Amino acid sequence: MKRRKRCRRKDAALVLWLLLVACGGETDSLPNPTPSDPWFGQVGNVLISDRGRSTDAGIDQLWIGFNSQAAWQDFMGLNQKFPEGGFWIGGRVVALASHPMGFYFDPSTAFVAEITVEAIQTTIDQIKADPNEFAKNPLGVWVVSASVERILSAGP
Repeated sequence: MKRRKRCRRKDAALVLWLLLVACGGETDSLPNPTPSDPWFGQVGNVLISDRGRSTDAGIDQLWIGFNSQAAWQDFMGLNQKFPEGGFWIGGRVVALASHPMGFYFDPSTAFVAEITVEAIQTTIDQIKADPNEFAKNPLGVWVVSASVERILSAGP
């Protein structure tokens, strides 16, 4: 009887672990960006994911770099105000076939906002599906709602 209970517990633990992995409970984090990466921000960088917002089977991660001190401070303020997310982040989409997502946001145009016009709101999954189309946006920029995974400040 005791042996059966132990087996059931082990089976239950294995099933739980498999569910966590399959449902995105664990993700491999992308390596930190370097100055040689075109998405690297001179002022700061933030790793975002579509955790809780993904429309496909996986959780995607994307580094967004900031070259503007003012935009970086805006990000830090909104991230402190909304630690669970709830703000928009983005910039001009640059299609790049060699990038894991097929695109990145231009660090010179990166910005955050609590409220934006609906016409520029999208998801990482939608951009990933056709980055070239999003790069042609006549409005110039796109924003996504995302979870902040990691923050790298370039300053002291």
